[in-house]
Amino acid sequence: MKKEDRDELLDKIDYLASESTKMSPREAEDIYTNVLLPLLIEDGYEVSKTARLADEGLDFVATRSSTETFTSQKLGIEFKYYKSGHAVGADKIRELVGAALFNQVDRAILLINTQFTKAALETSKHEFPLQLELINLNALRAWISRLQVDDEDFGEVQQILKIVSQQFAMLIAQKPNILEDLEWRDLERTIAEIFDGLGFDVTLTPPSKDGGKDVILKCQVQGRQQKYIVEIKHWRSRSRVGGGDLRDFLNVILREGRDGELFLSTYGFCDNAFEQLTEIERQRLRFGKQEKIVALSRTYVKAKSGIWSPPEKLTEVLFEHTI
Repeated sequence: MKKEDRDELLDKIDYLASESTKMSPREAEDIYTNVLLPLLIEDGYEVSKTARLADEGLDFVATRSSTETFTSQKLGIEFKYYKSGHAVGADKIRELVGAALFNQVDRAILLINTQFTKAALETSKHEFPLQLELINLNALRAWISRLQVDDEDFGEVQQILKIVSQQFAMLIAQKPNILEDLEWRDLERTIAEIFDGLGFDVTLTPPSKDGGKDVILKCQVQGRQQKYIVEIKHWRSRSRVGGGDLRDFLNVILREGRDGELFLSTYGFCDNAFEQLTEIERQRLRFGKQEKIVALSRTYVKAKSGIWSPPEKLTEVLFEHTI
């Protein structure tokens, strides 16, 4: 997607969110449509709009054929536009689920311009025979901001490597055992792509002489830019990481003064790897095994599909599911 097209979509959301904007539900639905159509097409869906007077609880139905990356899927979307700032309750969630089941969709989205009540959010966590997503304008804005923007200065080789890394991330999310078939540099590129897709400013260091760090991350936390280091060990020998490797990494942390660090090891850590670390050092340095890499990949897939809304502190994504 071109940058100007993405910025135009963000402008439309700002217009919907403006308190001074006065429009009818039909006008709002048309704007929602103009925003969502390119997003769904970008994700490989074919979209059909339902009749206004006979939509059976859904404004859109979209289908996607099975590919090497995705299974076939039928998606239903319902819009709600409220002029009064009305919070949407659990009753609307139940109505959406009923309409989705009636229309036999696999995934249902409720998109609103206000907020959801606590009861609505709790209801959405129940077990349903479909994927259910509640999206407000902030979540929609985050979905658009994560879209890949075409860069004419991005070389052909880099574009191909980025596409391959995207495919690897999606494969890891579905089939974690695929990690065994990846080379170490492939995994580094994939981890960098994952964090980029989740909203971090990412730098992938060179394959050699990287100074003890594979990926450098930046993000805003409460108005302050914070920097983090990610080190990745993916040894074909299936060896676990020992205390010496952790001490070397900790020296990098102390030398560069980063805000936090994540050490990922596909095959885990030796039982005595953490013995030399003080409690203060353990607070700065977090550790993740294969499960963390898989969890990041699955969050990345959700983010690419618009399902996932980033937390207020993006660092929560960095350190959840770690030890």
